Amino acid sequence: MRLGPIRLDSLLRQASGENEAAAREKEIEIRLVPSRSVVTSDAFLLGAILRNLISNAVKYTAPGGRILLGCRHSRCSVRVDVIDTGIGMSQEQMSRIFNAFTRLDSTHADGLGLGLFIVRRATSILGHRIDVSSAPSRGTRFSILVRRV
Repeated sequence: MRLGPIRLDSLLRQASGENEAAAREKEIEIRLVPSRSVVTSDAFLLGAILRNLISNAVKYTAPGGRILLGCRHSRCSVRVDVIDTGIGMSQEQMSRIFNAFTRLDSTHADGLGLGLFIVRRATSILGHRIDVSSAPSRGTRFSILVRRV
């Protein structure tokens, strides 16, 4: 792990670009709000976290939906948001999503159910925090809180 200054705009653009083809296939709009934020993190791990969250947003958002990527600033940190108009989750489901081998809806996803487990571990290793808010049929917001430079 190499902690250092990371420009969020370029990391978000790269993670968004890697999911662009899948989003276009489903006619999902990914909108990136430009950011000048610089945070302390590891580019590889934070990039992997963002790619996973955007990939999940694409998987769980119906054709014609939207995904918004953006940052909110506080005095000491930046909140990096991945917000979708997807299927959402109940409170009970949200309590389990970071467990290994958890797949809430097998009709929308392939894989082993390790993606969010890895996201949680990577955020912990980096000293970041992850928050989630969601409502069934209304979408989900994943937020990574990262220390500002």
